[in-house]
Amino acid sequence: MANAIKDESRQFRPAVFNALVLWVSSDSSKDLAKRLAAINEYCPLTGFVECGRYATSLATLDSDKLIRPKGNEQSIEWTVFSDKRSIPALKLQYQADSLAQVNDQGQGLISDIDSALAECKQLKRLRNTRLTATEFNPINTGLNCINISANTAKGLADKLQGIGDDKAYWVFCAFVGSSSELEPMKELFL
Repeated sequence: MANAIKDESRQFRPAVFNALVLWVSSDSSKDLAKRLAAINEYCPLTGFVECGRYATSLATLDSDKLIRPKGNEQSIEWTVFSDKRSIPALKLQYQADSLAQVNDQGQGLISDIDSALAECKQLKRLRNTRLTATEFNPINTGLNCINISANTAKGLADKLQGIGDDKAYWVFCAFVGSSSELEPMKELFL
């Protein structure tokens, strides 16, 4: 990340290098996936969602991978998949079957236009009630947050290199910009 920040050839490079850095670390991919799941439920950030998926795949890899034969063993080993939808063709078939089932159930539930319109009006009233009564409540996700003020890209990169601990798995997300641009993010995470 530090090298990417110092790279002057990147497009959309900011002019100001203040940053709000969010990070999570863990000793195992399974624990990292669990911690990211809680964070992603609260505030899904694209980088954290992708890392959560990757950590989950690393955690299940040991139970799903093929074992290489040793010596005179057979060259094909049995494998138990924890989720058969990990096979692309089965995933697509599952999605098609699911969509067909949802479509059939949806058509069966909506019997005529008048009932659908009445339901829509009620849903709109409920939505308006939720929107006027909704209050944001921050939760403790275990996400590490650091506010960094730097004058240059090199200064920010140097400060980023000093962040962390000695855990095996890491996920970083840095919001870079002026103090006013970062203020909404600071209010949310700090």
